[in-house]
Amino acid sequence: MKFESWIILIVAFFGCSSPARSLSQTLPTCESGAKSFGWSEPEDVGINPAKLLELTKWIQTNKTPIFSILISKNDHIAYELYTSSIQRDDAHYLMSVTKSVTSALVGVALDQHVLSSINQILPDVLPNSLFPNPAALGNFQSVSLKDVLGMSALDAQVAPHLNTPEAIERLNQFVRAPNRTQFALTQKLLPSPGSDFQYTDITPALAAGAVEYSTDQTLLDFANQNLFDPMEFKNQEWMHEDPAGIDNGAYGLRLRPVDMQKFGMLYLNQGCWNGQQLLSKEWVDKSFQPWIKSKPSLTQNDYGYYWWHYFWKGGWTAHIAAGWRGQRIAVFPQKGIVLTVTADIEDGTEDQVFGQIFNQVASAVDTPITSGADLTSVKAQLQSALKSINESPTRISASTEKRMVPSQAALDPPHHGLRKL
Repeated sequence: MKFESWIILIVAFFGCSSPARSLSQTLPTCESGAKSFGWSEPEDVGINPAKLLELTKWIQTNKTPIFSILISKNDHIAYELYTSSIQRDDAHYLMSVTKSVTSALVGVALDQHVLSSINQILPDVLPNSLFPNPAALGNFQSVSLKDVLGMSALDAQVAPHLNTPEAIERLNQFVRAPNRTQFALTQKLLPSPGSDFQYTDITPALAAGAVEYSTDQTLLDFANQNLFDPMEFKNQEWMHEDPAGIDNGAYGLRLRPVDMQKFGMLYLNQGCWNGQQLLSKEWVDKSFQPWIKSKPSLTQNDYGYYWWHYFWKGGWTAHIAAGWRGQRIAVFPQKGIVLTVTADIEDGTEDQVFGQIFNQVASAVDTPITSGADLTSVKAQLQSALKSINESPTRISASTEKRMVPSQAALDPPHHGLRKL
């Protein structure tokens, strides 16, 4: 390799990297130092056990492959359901809920000033050597990190969002790419980045690259250091790392449902966890603020930084991390509620199923609680039903994809930690 080429590579690599916060550094403290996580009896946080019993019986009679449902209010888990002999420490495949975690890691990188602004253009974030040609480098001058996090960058649809031969082949190329961030930079741009919207699994590869090239860490390592370890996550893994050492920013993360719930609580508490500000309040607010429409026909913006915004009646406004086949983390700030669901719903009805679960959760929160002997009886029935549903016939079939089976075993080779190409 010529001397000049070495210089270009060195500048490209080091020009985009700066040291991330080490574990030994003290995290900023929150205004409130209250403990952020615990368990509680449902009635102690204003959730009606009788309505939770109705929800549990509905799950029992409905054979939809739902794996878990967790509900917390005011930072205390009050309901924890697992079907199919699944245990609390089993990790679940999150599908596109992964995107919301990737967004959080962009926020951490911004908080640590290894990324300087959400309005940075991609040529100022990524090594210029990744761009396929000068024309692409020029085109991406119009694309910011904000555009990437709002799905307003690439015109590069893939299956299952679009099942044309072209979209399927693009997905195959993306999966096989030696560096998926580099592959994303070869794709067409939307006509108007920052205004147009296209939900695609390729765009988050640009967010993943922004974090990894700026921190010189994989998404998993950066997440462990700054979020997962401080929040005492267990059994997490990030599948589908590419040969360049870059994690898939769109999907591939596996977490325990209880840790998904913690992640929702972190956002409910505006980035504060047990008195430490793991994520700035400003980033949580910006992430939740819908600034772009996923469909032109909508009357309101419904998408933030890889978080969906749902408007329901009765003050139930939700910010939702949503994944294919029924994975959900729903945060209801006005109600102090976080709702987590994992499932493997393959028939396309996951939105309807989640809507039915939400309706029953809303009823459990909004219905007054009856005290006395009736309450004691209902709670006993609830515990019995939760035990029964866990021990009932599995909802995991012989055809269930291996990645979708909740487990503690690693499904991919461990991260190899290769230096980026």
